[in-house]
Amino acid sequence: MNYSKNVSRKQLGKRVVILLAIVAVIFGGIGTIIGYSVKNYMTVKYATKSEKDTDEKVSEDFAVYGAYDDRIFTKEVSFDWSTPDVDFKPYEVKWDEKEQEFLFYLCKGYNLDFSLLVATVQTESDFNKSLISSTNDYGLMQINKMNHAELTKILGVTDYLNAEQNMRAGCYILRKLFEKYQSPALVLMAYNMGETGAKRLWNEGIYETDYTRKVFSAQRKLRKAGESK
Repeated sequence: MNYSKNVSRKQLGKRVVILLAIVAVIFGGIGTIIGYSVKNYMTVKYATKSEKDTDEKVSEDFAVYGAYDDRIFTKEVSFDWSTPDVDFKPYEVKWDEKEQEFLFYLCKGYNLDFSLLVATVQTESDFNKSLISSTNDYGLMQINKMNHAELTKILGVTDYLNAEQNMRAGCYILRKLFEKYQSPALVLMAYNMGETGAKRLWNEGIYETDYTRKVFSAQRKLRKAGESK
């Protein structure tokens, strides 16, 4: 039997409309299920990411050097320190308070954390400004001799055993490293072993060393002592 000849146009139209309605309902249901699944996946995904980010922030909270400010230093920070900063309080360590104060203002200018920098000086030289290591690292922040010429060109420092000049060099190096890496642990690794050596370890999945742990431990002790005053 020829079906098309025995069904009226009106009946055929009704059937087409009904068929389209059924298809719309089916695909609408599928779309709702997919949408709900995607929404749940995205919610779980980003909730997990947020929790991870929060955990990382908490774990490194003690090592925060200051809000990242997007500045790129191509020369030394301004030395316009005419207004005394009442927030300065020296740490009770075997280090001259005047030199601590100089470092404090450098940290303010470069947006570096003062406690982290004091801990770095302590770890590097134990506050011995006359120290020259067997690998030709000089002064309080142990500035390696291979970097002297470039730092002299940029900053004008000439005596790396002079406490203030040495800190000027060390703070500039750390600020430039923070501009690249932001994470205190990565910055300290690069400062301690050079960027090439640090990147070699990062490629192996190593993001902390005995050196970074020592600096962070010293920083925690400094902050704890400062809070107990």
